[in-house]
Amino acid sequence: MNPRGGTEILLANFQKYVSPELRGQVNIIVSATTPDQLRPGMPNILWHHLDTNQTMSRGLENPDFVRRLDTIVFVSAWQMEKHIAEFRLPREKCTVIRNAIQPVEWIEKSRGGKLKLIYTSTPWRGLEVLLACFNALGRSDIELDVYSSTVIYGVHFMKGAYQPLFDRCRATPGVNYRGYAANKAVVKACQAAHIFAYPSIFAETSCLAAIEAGAAGCRLVTTDWGALSETCGRWSNYIPLNPENLVQDYTEFLDKQINEYWINYSMYREQSKYFNQEYSWDSRKTEWVNLIERLTN
Repeated sequence: MNPRGGTEILLANFQKYVSPELRGQVNIIVSATTPDQLRPGMPNILWHHLDTNQTMSRGLENPDFVRRLDTIVFVSAWQMEKHIAEFRLPREKCTVIRNAIQPVEWIEKSRGGKLKLIYTSTPWRGLEVLLACFNALGRSDIELDVYSSTVIYGVHFMKGAYQPLFDRCRATPGVNYRGYAANKAVVKACQAAHIFAYPSIFAETSCLAAIEAGAAGCRLVTTDWGALSETCGRWSNYIPLNPENLVQDYTEFLDKQINEYWINYSMYREQSKYFNQEYSWDSRKTEWVNLIERLTN
């Protein structure tokens, strides 16, 4: 199995939906901001997925590199505006093409047994907070599936820094630590889960995990941080990010969302339809084709 993260999955789908003939007319640079990525004689498109504080964003401080780009594609308006403000990028070179997913079938949620929570992101985005909240809840009517790993970054990434956290997940009653799983398996797990519990402390520029969970009909319970509110719109239940009191705040908030889950059940099918339509690759393909044709005609 070749581990893949969100960017790799997006790139694979981009290559699937946009023809090789069309893609071959432009140079798509995925998040890298060094001059060696540029190709003379053809339009250069930077498809940027990162926040301004990431190392690979620093090349956008170089006016010559930016000048040689034809277009910078961001994955959210929040991300684009932040980059324009911090790096003084020319607005006319910037555009937003949001992320997309493969269709996720709506499956009726189980009404028997425990309510299942799910976390499907990297550990540093909020797993430690969620584990503390799960323990603080002390409820016997819920369980938590954790799909989180660092394996996509290589076996030596962080040198096992998160292993103690993963071990705590394994040792916590009611928590099922699943580690890394292929995207299809994660989506299937979301289809069986009830609540996407994501107390994110990471400023997402978009959030494929939330999009897929939303398309699977999970109740979304997140912080209002980064581009999460732009990504999820009215469908998520948000709590402000207050780092000093996040565990207590999110615990109380999540407890309320669990208690109200079945009251709001009728909306989850509509939510699934929204995410599948709003983040369809059929729509994104059209946006990419239009952009490439504009740059090459």
